[in-house]
Amino acid sequence: MHFRVLGPVEVAGEPVALGGRERLVLSMLLINADRVTSSDRLIDTVWPSPPQSARQQLHNIIARLRRKLDATGALIVTRPLGYQLALTDHGLDLHEFRLQVVRGREYLRDEQYDDARSELDAALALWHGDALADLSGDWAAATRESLHRERVAAGEALAQAQLARHDHAGVLETVHALLAADPLHEGLHDLRLRALARSGRRTEALSAYQDLRRQLVAEFGVEPGQDLQETHSSLLRDGDPPSASPRHVPRQLPRPVSLVGRDDLLAQLTEALRAPEPTPGTVLLVGAGGIGKTSLAVALADRVQNAYPDGTLYAELDGTSRHPRDPDEIIDRFLRALGTTAPPAHGRRDERLALYRSAIANRRVLVVLDDALDERQVRDLLPPSPRSAAIVTSRHRLAGLAGVLRRNVPTLSTEVAVELLLAGRDVGELEPRLARSAVQLCGRLPLALMVVAARLASGVVGLSEVVEHLSEEHIRLDELAIGDADVRASIALSYDGHLSAPAQRLLRRVAAASVTTWPAWFAGVLLEDDVPLGSRALDELVDVHLVEPVGRDAAGQLRFTLHPLVAAFAGERAALEEDPGTVAWCRRTAAVAWLGLASQADDGLGHGMRPVIGPDGATVPAGVPPRRVTVAAEQPSAWFDAEIDSIRDLVHALSRDGEVDLAAALALRSDGYLVVRGEEHVRAGLLQRVAGCSDPVLRWGVLRSLFHTAAEAGRYSELAELAQSQLAVARELEAGSMEQIALIQLGCALRELGRFEEAAACFEEAAALAHDDTMVQAMAHGHLGTMLARTGHPARGAALVAENVQAERLRGPSRRLSIWLITYADCLALTGDITAAERSLDEAEQLATSLEDRNVLLDLAETRAAIALRADDVDAAERILNESSASRGPSAPDSEPTDGELRLRADLLLARDRAAEAAPLLERALLSHRREGVRLELAHDLARLATAHAALGDQDQAQQHHSELVTLLRDLGIGIDALHLPPAISNHTSWGRPMPSPPTP
Repeated sequence: MHFRVLGPVEVAGEPVALGGRERLVLSMLLINADRVTSSDRLIDTVWPSPPQSARQQLHNIIARLRRKLDATGALIVTRPLGYQLALTDHGLDLHEFRLQVVRGREYLRDEQYDDARSELDAALALWHGDALADLSGDWAAATRESLHRERVAAGEALAQAQLARHDHAGVLETVHALLAADPLHEGLHDLRLRALARSGRRTEALSAYQDLRRQLVAEFGVEPGQDLQETHSSLLRDGDPPSASPRHVPRQLPRPVSLVGRDDLLAQLTEALRAPEPTPGTVLLVGAGGIGKTSLAVALADRVQNAYPDGTLYAELDGTSRHPRDPDEIIDRFLRALGTTAPPAHGRRDERLALYRSAIANRRVLVVLDDALDERQVRDLLPPSPRSAAIVTSRHRLAGLAGVLRRNVPTLSTEVAVELLLAGRDVGELEPRLARSAVQLCGRLPLALMVVAARLASGVVGLSEVVEHLSEEHIRLDELAIGDADVRASIALSYDGHLSAPAQRLLRRVAAASVTTWPAWFAGVLLEDDVPLGSRALDELVDVHLVEPVGRDAAGQLRFTLHPLVAAFAGERAALEEDPGTVAWCRRTAAVAWLGLASQADDGLGHGMRPVIGPDGATVPAGVPPRRVTVAAEQPSAWFDAEIDSIRDLVHALSRDGEVDLAAALALRSDGYLVVRGEEHVRAGLLQRVAGCSDPVLRWGVLRSLFHTAAEAGRYSELAELAQSQLAVARELEAGSMEQIALIQLGCALRELGRFEEAAACFEEAAALAHDDTMVQAMAHGHLGTMLARTGHPARGAALVAENVQAERLRGPSRRLSIWLITYADCLALTGDITAAERSLDEAEQLATSLEDRNVLLDLAETRAAIALRADDVDAAERILNESSASRGPSAPDSEPTDGELRLRADLLLARDRAAEAAPLLERALLSHRREGVRLELAHDLARLATAHAALGDQDQAQQHHSELVTLLRDLGIGIDALHLPPAISNHTSWGRPMPSPPTP
């Protein structure tokens, strides 16, 4: 199959009926043949205002094209970002034209004029009118104009070959046709003047020159270019101007390298630069060292240079070196490349610049400037002609360059980075997991990945060894150097080149502080509370991509980060250029700043957790919040959302450095937030990191929180030991309030273990010691009331819990109040006062919703469901539980239900006569509760398992569980009624003999 686009779009010799959109899509694929054309670009071109169904409609268009052109699907291939028309054995007149033009130019350069004429004649014969002649629209017009420029350039080359063979009539015929479409093309006019003069029509040539000059001056205010002026001068001197030599067209691009992961960006920029008058005319590629800017720029220039027939100029500006190139030197080089003699070195700069601008004013050239330092180095090198374009790369944003198409070059995606790493290797021999680890350790930086790929290709090391070495942070950069590819050296160019001393110092100190991301105020803190200096230094680092902005966080703060390899480099420089005391100071200073803000946020969260207060009345150290930073106090929840990862980084780093007390203070001030958010795994991890703190007040606080995390995780067997340790620390400190809280927690631990008399003694002792602290008294009574309600005395229990609810109300709305309201509601429901219980639950729900407390809302839903089950409203209980599970937040466990939910699920199944499904859930709970020694919960499991096995006809198992339950209830000193079983269990009579009621304590 042979396609044509140099005229109407068609399949040569085959009548293929194409609709308008099909023809447009096919044309775009053909123009970009063998490269991916993005779906987004196709959609935006086909539909000026794309409908919602545009992507599906595009898919349908592609499907129709495949049916009409090649049903095998080999011609139009689907790619991740779009579609690729793979020519393979198919033909395309545009490809043939370009190949013949390249060969013709080579013959012309080698002065093989007959061969040049043959190739160029054949190339131009492929045209059958204007390109894409049967297409309309902006894309078609711009592409048609770009292809026309290629046609003119080929015609100019043909005329040069004709003139060299003295075929003056042929020259005049060729240029006449081309000038009709491009009447101000100076290269064509120059050839026409020479052909006229050499064929004896000197007067006509001089007149033609004057006509052109008047038109240029009148319309553009410019004189003809230097080539035309020299031809005119020769005509004035004698009647026989020198023979025209082939016009020199510089093509200075280095050899392009293959790229991966840049197809979409390349496609966008290619289309922009192929326009007849690119707007904007300068593409600026910005990014960190090693990101692949130069490779991308060269690949882009290689794609589009055929659209710039007057040449491609390329210069390395060495902007990251200690000695950047002088733009005047580059101008001289460009002038020589364009065939113009540069002025003497001592000549005036404005004359040199004027000569350069004149040399390219009426040409269509592409200028590629690699590694620019600043705007001054670039500005004078940009071509003035609207038909010309420039591609510039820089580590700086060059914000002073107006009207440029600025693109940040990103790191590669993980998938593309793995592809680059394994290019040319047998993927089957390599573990994907190891490849992904190597990619992450390289920070997906192309330069680092190329070094690793080269090491693997050498066969000296394997992927597992590379990953092992890269994992050692102190030698990581040593591993990322091979030959002249050196990641450390690349980063050093930015660091040593043109950074101010404060910017270098800030980079070192950020690395020393060991936080992954940070807000803008942190720069001032690290530069010793100098906010303006920190802001300027941060701007410098962002400008050269040593620091990367990551957008605004949940609290609206601008955040920044270091690429992992930049962090490794900066850490090396911190060790070399900062004294050890300063490195430690950076981490402490960061921790104190975050601690100050965490204290403000913690005080404003409304969780109701009592702060850690020592015997002298002092709370946990509050730190020092940075000046003029108010976000933590104004948006406490959002601030913690934004900063919890940084807090975790600091706690880990401080713990490694032996600064465990400071780490403990930071962990404790974040504890309430993690409780509210339900981040129990994060909370437990931080607390375990700081469990070895030396300050007894902090240690008491850590033990208190560890007690809570163990209870939340169902590790009840650990509770008594933690509470005893907490009590020992409090008595060592002779701190009455701390001792009272520890006694209450010990009572809770003993209550869970079924040691009710000992638990009651702890609660009563705590209340007695707290004779002057009504809050602690009420708390002790509340926990005692909870135990009484759960062991058969709901009325007495409800009265004591009500006392604590009232005390919590006096403290104001909080998470604690919502929890106690749920507990109170459960007690009220056990007394039969369902209406009052519902009111209490409604109040608790309002509080928990305002705090966005997922765990409390889950507890509340489970309580509602349990009340509904005890009232034998199975449908309501199931609906409540399902809605609660569906609305769990992203941090809630995905597969591990709570003990409460597990039991409720089993009760629902038993109520639905699905005992076979309930039994495994109950067995699972039974094993856990046996392991943890939670005897009251074990009684609940045994009662339900006895019911389940009886329903399944397994009387032996049912009787065994029943017998164990009888013994357990006798040991606990409670009756079966104290369990408040739902009707599906309490009404079951097939266990055997009736359950005896043991004596009431």
